[in-house]
This record gives sequence, structure tokens and C-alpha cells, in this order.
Amino acid sequence: MNAFMQQIVNNKVNSLTTKELLDLATQYNIQLSTQQAQQVIAILRTEQIDVGNQAQVERIIHRLQTEVDEYVSSVIQQLLQQFSQYL
Repeated sequence: MNAFMQQIVNNKVNSLTTKELLDLATQYNIQLSTQQAQQVIAILRTEQIDVGNQAQVERIIHRLQTEVDEYVSSVIQQLLQQFSQYL
């Protein structure tokens, strides 16, 4: 895993705003409402995310499934997969 790229992705995930998340979703042709994006950001803000920590990523995805909905969790998984090639 490329430590430099992982740090860049970690910084981006941990500083992501609702607007940026919506822009990313649009860029990758993924439907996401403002309310859903706000819920995702609220969950992401509960802890410092390390995309290299698979257990943490799975825990966050599970929280999204239970606290938001399964569609949103799959959207976030899709977005994370877009960046996994750089790690």
C-alpha cells in the first residue's frame, strides 16, 4: 500500500464536506441527496478515518447501512473503491 497516497486519501475523507461529497457522487454518476450526504458526513465525523484500516472501513459501512440506508452504504463503498486503486 502506498503510504503517501493513503495519507492523501485519509486527509480528504476526514475533511470532506457535504458539497464535496455531492460533487464526487455527481462526478461518478451516483445518485445521492443532500440529506443523505449530510448523514454520511455526520457519521464520518465521529472518528478519524484511516482507509487502510479495513475493520474501521467495514464498521463505518455497517453504520451507514443501519443509520442511513443500504443504498447510501453501497454508494460510499463505490466511491471508496474509486480511490482504492491508488492505495
